[in-house]
Amino acid sequence: MEENKDELIHVPETDTEETAAEKVTEVTETVTEAVTETATDLVPEPEEDDFADELLEMEHEEADNEIIEGLGESINKQVALEIDPLVPEEPAGGPDGSGSNGNGEDKEEKKGILGFLKKIPKWAYITGGIVLFIVLLVVILNLSGLGVKIVSWFIDRNVRHEEIDANVSPVPTLPEDDIDKFKDLLTPIPTSATTPTPEPTAVPLKFDKTIMNILLIGVENVDPVTGESLTGKTTSRGRTDSIVLLTINSEDKTVKLTSFMRDCYVSIPGKESNRINAAYAKGGVALLYDTLKENFGIVPDNYALVNFEDFRTIVDSLGGIDIKLSKKEADYLNKTNYISDPKNRNVQEGLNHMNGDQALGYSRVRHVATKENEKSDFGRTDRHREVIRAIIDQLKKLGYVDLFKFGLECLPLVTTDADAETIEKYLNMVIDIGVNNVELEDFRIPQDHTYNYLTVDKMSVLQIDIAKNRDLLWKFIYGESEEEVKKKQQQ
Repeated sequence: MEENKDELIHVPETDTEETAAEKVTEVTETVTEAVTETATDLVPEPEEDDFADELLEMEHEEADNEIIEGLGESINKQVALEIDPLVPEEPAGGPDGSGSNGNGEDKEEKKGILGFLKKIPKWAYITGGIVLFIVLLVVILNLSGLGVKIVSWFIDRNVRHEEIDANVSPVPTLPEDDIDKFKDLLTPIPTSATTPTPEPTAVPLKFDKTIMNILLIGVENVDPVTGESLTGKTTSRGRTDSIVLLTINSEDKTVKLTSFMRDCYVSIPGKESNRINAAYAKGGVALLYDTLKENFGIVPDNYALVNFEDFRTIVDSLGGIDIKLSKKEADYLNKTNYISDPKNRNVQEGLNHMNGDQALGYSRVRHVATKENEKSDFGRTDRHREVIRAIIDQLKKLGYVDLFKFGLECLPLVTTDADAETIEKYLNMVIDIGVNNVELEDFRIPQDHTYNYLTVDKMSVLQIDIAKNRDLLWKFIYGESEEEVKKKQQQ
């Protein structure tokens, strides 16, 4: 019995993989035989010339195929169950047990990022692509300088052009009776002994073009009584209510504003002496150029002209400008027609965000002193420069889209003789200076203590010391006297 027990307990040594393989083979053979026998029993013998039996046979064949396929799947499952216990399990998180997919990437984390990206709507991708394209385009245009060319072209295509002869007509000799009349009426003003009276030049000097002068002209085209616009109602030119010389110096990185007071009594080439604001009315921009050249030796490089109505539109297109008022200024504007629309006569002491009508009214005030106690036309020219500053400050706040919209609306209101190439030069000078950081410098003709009040033909005018103001103007614009600049040009 003990020997039998030993025989029963004894298990012969076998190869585990061999045993598994044999089992698989055994099971496969058994199932195959069973399937074959079943398929044979199920297939009936076809009868000749019997179409219905043939159809039935085809249906049986399909059924047989399904049975065979089902048995095949069962065999595979059984084989898998027999083999799986013999294969060592893979550690959780990957072959190395580190929780990664073998490449060191966390599957869950990767799945999370991809899932997040898939949740982002298509419109977000499109919008992001457009923004990126615009940013890259702006960078490329700035680096290549192409952006400035495009802006210059855009301005040139939209402004109104009226060319002025670059050489300006030679200064004619004044009639003798006009000269005598002028001398008899004016009270002599002592001229500094150290400042010689310069002779007017027949041809404008060719200065270093790091300094450019642009004449800003504001034309009065309103009825002096009602304040209504006269645009389209008359063919005659209005008088210039504002004459401001804008000087851009790219070398010194300065921007300067010089106001010529409208009551300055000056000689006008080919005409009788008159206030300087009459030059434009009598001969347009060309005659105003000649007048500035004869009296002050300055010939602007270019000009930009707007009338009162255009000025209103420009300020409104900017969205208004910020101007600070004294109580006297606010009270005066609210009770006069300087602000043409009564609904806009609601300004107050302190900071006001003015629309075009209010800003125009403010820039015309001369019967109330400014906050700095400047009166009459002295105060008005101060206000002109303050308004120009406010417009520049407002322009700085506009984005690209708003600037483009502003250009479309307002450039057609501006008349100039500058072409695209010249405009490009101005833009490059402004970029070089860095207009966001520059402070505008002020100057005024006449300067203090260089004028007398005088009445001529029932006009109240300013008799100015031409020689002294001319010398001071050159030093303000060029940093040197006219004689010193001429000497350098001749060398």
